[in-house]
Amino acid sequence: MKLQNDDKELIVEIMAASYFAQQGWKWVNLKRDADKLYKIYDELVDQYNAYPYMSKDWYVENSSSKSIHMCSKWQEFKELVDFLKAYSDDLDFLVNNNNNKMFCIKSVDGDISDSQKHAITEARNLRCNVFVFKASVPDNMDFEILQVGGGY
Repeated sequence: MKLQNDDKELIVEIMAASYFAQQGWKWVNLKRDADKLYKIYDELVDQYNAYPYMSKDWYVENSSSKSIHMCSKWQEFKELVDFLKAYSDDLDFLVNNNNNKMFCIKSVDGDISDSQKHAITEARNLRCNVFVFKASVPDNMDFEILQVGGGY
């Protein structure tokens, strides 16, 4: 069966997620979950506005969604959200490796677009590393369909 490029991209995404899990890293798929991060940010702003006697840092540190945003300070979370609003389309994952946040771009061929290069530059300006997860996926994959006879 000939694989389409979208199929290959999904395979690389699965491989990257599996690799992150094997390393014990936390990660967020930005293609699926960037909107969740924006919603969490808005909810924390609302909480702070409703109860301003607690610091914004407290709300971020004690957020039930900390496993998603992976931030412990308000300024850090705000910078992350501002950055993602501008560049989340060019990045695939937010990865936390032992309290070291990184971004990941998945790639079938190792090519990086101009907009991704710009996002990398901006991420580095925020002192965040970016890496490319490149996986070789064959153009064709074999499969079999097995018939199961009999009944219950």
